Amino acid sequence: MDPVPERTKLEPRSAGRYALQCTVDQETRELLRYVQSLLGHAAPSGDVGEILKRSLRMLAGELEKRKFGKCPRPGRRRGSKNARYIPLEVKRAVWERDGGRCTFIGTGGKRCDTRELIEFDHVDSVGRGGRATVAGVRLLCRAHNQYTAERTYGGDFMRGKREQARQRAAEAKATREAREQAKAAVAAAKARAEEIIPWLRELGYNMQRARRGVELTAHIPDAPIEERMKVALRGLAPKGVRSWPDGPGAPA
Repeated sequence: MDPVPERTKLEPRSAGRYALQCTVDQETRELLRYVQSLLGHAAPSGDVGEILKRSLRMLAGELEKRKFGKCPRPGRRRGSKNARYIPLEVKRAVWERDGGRCTFIGTGGKRCDTRELIEFDHVDSVGRGGRATVAGVRLLCRAHNQYTAERTYGGDFMRGKREQARQRAAEAKATREAREQAKAAVAAAKARAEEIIPWLRELGYNMQRARRGVELTAHIPDAPIEERMKVALRGLAPKGVRSWPDGPGAPA
């Protein structure tokens, strides 16, 4: 049996029966209560074990579909120019053949029984002509995938590759964060610019004219709201009519 994470107890009670004990947060508790209500007719007892089994079946189906496109009537998808691309139909067949676990065989002839961090691996490396066929692909856990790669290409080469991957991941993360910060800055600037809209609406301007007032203040985004109101009212006032602070439309 695979190891159970800390703070979770899974103990055998009888043949094929286990006791599960874990701690959940408030959101999980509320979701459990909600699912119990939805299954009121199908599982009137509200048995948590039955709900857990149904939930895990649904989650497993979703993850299988996401990981290798498993579905009742799978079709063939177009290929890719990427030599490392493995078609979904190949992934499905390999997963079923290998039982969803690592296929590495140790020196003592024992097969690795890991089911965590499973990866699809080319039996013959792509750089040496390996093909993405059912016979040419296998399942390996991440540790044994890296081990076989080091045996093929050498430890220094793979360490360099992993460092490059870490650098690319760090650069991608920095780029995402910069984009998110830029979006946040734009959103904040827009919200600040539109602070005058409620005040212009209060003075009788429709939404279109109020937004025009915002446009008139675009050159002074950091000015106090009073200054931006003055500029907006001057620009919105009819020609020849003085506006706030000492003309028509001035606030009391």
